[in-house]
Amino acid sequence: MHKMSIGAAFSETFAFLKANWTQMLIYIGGALVLLGILGYLMLGATFAAMASPTADPSVAFGAVGSIVLFALLAAIILYAACMLVWRGGLHPGEAPNFGWALQAGPAFAFGMFVVMIAAYVVILVISFVLMLIFGAAFGLGGGLSPDALQSGAVGGGAIVLLVLFYIAILLFMLWVQARFSVAGPVMADRLTRNPVTGLSESWRLTGTSQWVIVGFYVLFTLMTVAYMFVVGLVLGGIMGAMMGGSGFGSIVALIISAIVIYLPLLLISFSIPVGIYRALSPKAASDVFA
Repeated sequence: MHKMSIGAAFSETFAFLKANWTQMLIYIGGALVLLGILGYLMLGATFAAMASPTADPSVAFGAVGSIVLFALLAAIILYAACMLVWRGGLHPGEAPNFGWALQAGPAFAFGMFVVMIAAYVVILVISFVLMLIFGAAFGLGGGLSPDALQSGAVGGGAIVLLVLFYIAILLFMLWVQARFSVAGPVMADRLTRNPVTGLSESWRLTGTSQWVIVGFYVLFTLMTVAYMFVVGLVLGGIMGAMMGGSGFGSIVALIISAIVIYLPLLLISFSIPVGIYRALSPKAASDVFA
């Protein structure tokens, strides 16, 4: 197993983005357009009926089935597009395999869903155990209730422990994400539909670099927040001065903001798993980006 560096992960991420951004726009953009059409056909009339002043409350309950079906179709389409992007970038020049992508994408999504559910179960079990411990320490009669916190009945040491616990939960979820971060690229690279293959190989590849990957995600998150704040501030000022606060101007500003702020972040987010995968597999990276 190769130990990666944060610099290598950034380098491979942007190398993949540079080489495949048009392909991403085609597949992801096409998926979003298709979902927009399906959403209008499947849910447009339902939402219009729900928005009516005389709408029957039962309409909302009747819409649950349609919403769940649309969410399922959206997951299949988006993850299939994601697999096409990864496969095309890892094996440039190869014809897109839509049949494989429509099976591998949902399989990958289901595998990650199971992993996240397992992670939340672990958190709930640990939280329950700690609640029993703190309950015994501070009294079972609401020792950690909001009223107790406001009245100062709970000491500062206990509050610090609670804060540390929430930080530990965040680090744990980042660690889980790090350990399974390359499961999708592994499936795309090997053209497999089996999520167990991707998850197990991701666990193996990330073993020596798990905390480096966590640090990479933390650094990327901080950079994302800074980028959104600076660009949003500058763009908001420019668009506000140009449009004069009109309703049409607000819509135009919203569209431009989405293109300038969120679209680049979306494309980078699709590139990060492959960037980490290539940083962990330098030989394969040299084969692709040579």
